[in-house]
Amino acid sequence: MHLKIKRGLDIPLEGKPKGTLQQLPAPALAFLDLDHFYFLRFSLLKKPGDKVLIGEPLLEDKSCPGRVFVSPASGTLKEVVRGLKRRILSVSISCQPNKEFFDHGTCQTNSKEKLLSHLMQGGLFPHIVVRPCNRLPAPQTIPEAIFVCALSSAPYAPPPELEVQGHEAHFQKGLSALAALCPVHLMTHKNTTAAPFLNASDVERHTAEGPHPIGNPSLHIAAIHPITRNDQAVWTLTVSDVIAIGRLVSEGKYEHEQVISIAGEGIPESKRGYFKMSRGTPVQDLIRGRCDEDSARLLSGNPLIGAKVNCDASLKFFDNALCALPQPEQKRRFCHFLRLGTKSYTSMPTYFKRKKARFTTLQHGEERTFVDGAIYDRVMPLRIPVMHLVKAILAEDFELAESLGLLCVSPEDFALPAFICPSKIEMPEIIRRGLRSYAEQYLET
Repeated sequence: MHLKIKRGLDIPLEGKPKGTLQQLPAPALAFLDLDHFYFLRFSLLKKPGDKVLIGEPLLEDKSCPGRVFVSPASGTLKEVVRGLKRRILSVSISCQPNKEFFDHGTCQTNSKEKLLSHLMQGGLFPHIVVRPCNRLPAPQTIPEAIFVCALSSAPYAPPPELEVQGHEAHFQKGLSALAALCPVHLMTHKNTTAAPFLNASDVERHTAEGPHPIGNPSLHIAAIHPITRNDQAVWTLTVSDVIAIGRLVSEGKYEHEQVISIAGEGIPESKRGYFKMSRGTPVQDLIRGRCDEDSARLLSGNPLIGAKVNCDASLKFFDNALCALPQPEQKRRFCHFLRLGTKSYTSMPTYFKRKKARFTTLQHGEERTFVDGAIYDRVMPLRIPVMHLVKAILAEDFELAESLGLLCVSPEDFALPAFICPSKIEMPEIIRRGLRSYAEQYLET
């Protein structure tokens, strides 16, 4: 299938990364960030002072025995950071110079149950997102379809072609292993020239083109394998996830490296680019010599849906970009919407659109009531009534929300509607809470 969309928006952000892939030095301290998994309760399998290896289980999900989170580095477990009600927020590890891997053993893919168990014990279940409701995989549930997204459209996101460099064999082994479970759909850009994508076997290859959010899995699922019931299970993975599966199945090792981008107007052009780093590398190591924490706001993830992060932490679990946005001190000017300058931007056709614009952290207003629900349709390619769905979630009317398409969406799908929203509604956060509430009430998580 070839998927083409016209609804969407490519924001003319400055500060884009470019260049070839560079290697960052190994960190002295690594973090396992668990902020995304706030809804889980963990059992500690190691205690501070214990020696750990790369890929060795550190924590176990109490609601699903055997579903573990593994160490991204080898060394000594330094600290377990806790929050309210002693919820575990992250785990820090003092890294040793020599990398030592925990051996999970190889796995034959002729048994679906054994493959699922191997992925779970190898610490890869947390990397897999299950639709609907962005859940974690369950060891007894075999997916009915798997979507591998090999194209990116989000601002500052590293291209999948860089992620697969040097891991071509592991990528194919991962696809073949997943194909033993169910049909695998590989989504690529129509203009890709990467041989691992073009020559991939054991998959159904599809192409796509269009503005952002063409890289969001929700569009691919809606076009190829729509979700209509809450008892369905569809996996979504990235290229790096497939590489990790291939290495675990063939070598028994956890893939501890990932490709990220460091970008944004707050970073000099010569310091931006694409980098390969060890998972859990502190932000302080990433921005050293590039920018000052006080002069810019650091975001883990892309500017549309990223979260503010401090230097004494790491990137969030699923993020592959670190961006720095200017953080001016001045307040908004009077009637600023009538003073569009050469660096200002509007997505509406009221003014001339700029090819490049300067974006800062100023919101130019506060949250207010919805103004017009029709404006969101210009940037929402899914057949979803944005305003009505958000209101249904706020009212906790999940039966209505389900009929409006709650099962088909993810928080990232509402990043563009929130960007153009004149009411400043935090739609991604509302959708995230709605999906979690729905999953707790109606699904087995």
